Amino acid sequence: MPAILAIDSGNSFVKWGFYDNDHWLMQNKINYESISFLRNEFSKLPEPDVIIISHVARSKTKNEIFTMISFWNVRTIWLQSSLSRCGVLNGYLNPEQLGSDRWAALIAAWQLQREACLVINVGTAVTIDALSDSGEFFGGIILPGVLLMQNSLCAETQLSQIKAGSYEDFPGSTNNAIQSGIIQCLVGAIERMHDLLSKKTRHAVKSCIISGGAAPLLLPFIKFPINAVDNLVLEGLILIAKDDLRRQKSAISEGTR
Repeated sequence: MPAILAIDSGNSFVKWGFYDNDHWLMQNKINYESISFLRNEFSKLPEPDVIIISHVARSKTKNEIFTMISFWNVRTIWLQSSLSRCGVLNGYLNPEQLGSDRWAALIAAWQLQREACLVINVGTAVTIDALSDSGEFFGGIILPGVLLMQNSLCAETQLSQIKAGSYEDFPGSTNNAIQSGIIQCLVGAIERMHDLLSKKTRHAVKSCIISGGAAPLLLPFIKFPINAVDNLVLEGLILIAKDDLRRQKSAISEGTR
């Protein structure tokens, strides 16, 4: 089986994993301040058969990643969303405008669920995307994540700093009020999207998928069945890389006939 290096270059972290013989040999992440250390990490890996990258961060980071993988002379896929892939139909008006990280997550979710579901990623930004029973991406919403909400309150109000608070139904302190408000906002958006998807599909959506660093914060408050999946984007990248290799092999076979 092919060896695949998958890289998810997001808003705050670069996540990566090395996949071989149908399982992950390792997964890790690094923040952008320490991205130079990736070269050392990659130098320890065996040469992959293919590298696949989802990049939604700044151009400088893309150039840094390009330099770090350039010592391998292997096929490299900089993922761009398309009209369809791996059984998922992209319902965006302009399919290529959909973030490659959301596209990879949708493909991974479809492989896991094979039925209508919400695909929720809780990172720097929060995305709540909707899949149909046939694998069509209906669309989705984007919200600021927990830290962005906290930072916006600090920047635009008289609050000099925000300390970690706890959830309360009726908060009795400012820090708890902020934490509770953020949780209510995000969970409320998830529940509303769940209701909207259930109405659109004309049946109760059975289960959904959540991923991202802040997922554990929200999970206790979500009342419908939901599966937490680590590094959903990386899982989708592997599926897309495998599909790409199959297409290449098929094209070569057709060319030799």
